[in-house]
Amino acid sequence: MKINTTIMLHFPDVNNASNLRIFQDPTSQIRGFYFTKSQLAQVEQLEYANNHAVYFLFSETEEASVYIGQSVNGIKRIKSHLREKDFWQSGILFVTDNNTFDKLSIDYLEYHFIQAFSKTQYSLENQDLRIVAPNVNIFNKSTLDSFAAQIQFLLEAMGISFQTRLFIEEQDEEKETFNARPPHQASIRLQDGKYILQANSIIKAPLNRTKGWSDGGNFFQRFNKRYLQYIETGKAVEVDVATARLIDDLEFNSPSTPAALCSGHSVNGWKFWEGLEEKRKREE
Repeated sequence: MKINTTIMLHFPDVNNASNLRIFQDPTSQIRGFYFTKSQLAQVEQLEYANNHAVYFLFSETEEASVYIGQSVNGIKRIKSHLREKDFWQSGILFVTDNNTFDKLSIDYLEYHFIQAFSKTQYSLENQDLRIVAPNVNIFNKSTLDSFAAQIQFLLEAMGISFQTRLFIEEQDEEKETFNARPPHQASIRLQDGKYILQANSIIKAPLNRTKGWSDGGNFFQRFNKRYLQYIETGKAVEVDVATARLIDDLEFNSPSTPAALCSGHSVNGWKFWEGLEEKRKREE
């Protein structure tokens, strides 16, 4: 049976309505703060924003990614990420307006959502994937799982999808597919303005020579982390020591990122996928 739910929205600054908002289910004490990086100072001044919290930092640049963290002093912890992490553009912070979250609560919620997001299209920016669950008794776990369900609903209400795989509806018209140039074994399709690297594509660990690139090894570190994470979270299975086969589709914002993932080095994505550049020229 479908249940209707109401969410309250409050805009602390009408001149920045798209960059800062507070949202809450009126039947719950859980309160959410959505903000862009430029609004951090304003969030710190808002009521309850410095309570115990679990938070999410999002990026939509190359590939949708998220960092999940916890804080005993709310938004103040996120301020350090301005110095330590530069990947994110927007964040969502959750607290309770009566500060009922304690250290165990936010520890469990951080664990829960790292596991939940590892099954989605989002790439995790966390170094520690929290494989081992915190030790909570059955009574606390029931309450914490209820908190997690409420937070997931609020995230989805803010447009954060927990869909585990990109499915093509049977009634949809056939999607246009572009294969990687030989000898690479991979394909992408275009869907809703995104570039979908399709299941069964072969991805590669970054080539060793990329460690010595002029970027100080940044490409190697970034793509090696991504490659290993796909295997660790079950989105890909190893074929050999340097290649893996995708189990699920992956969504990207440009054709070059999946091309680099499939080739092991930086490459022009428009040229890597057969016919893609020609399609772009026809549509210009």
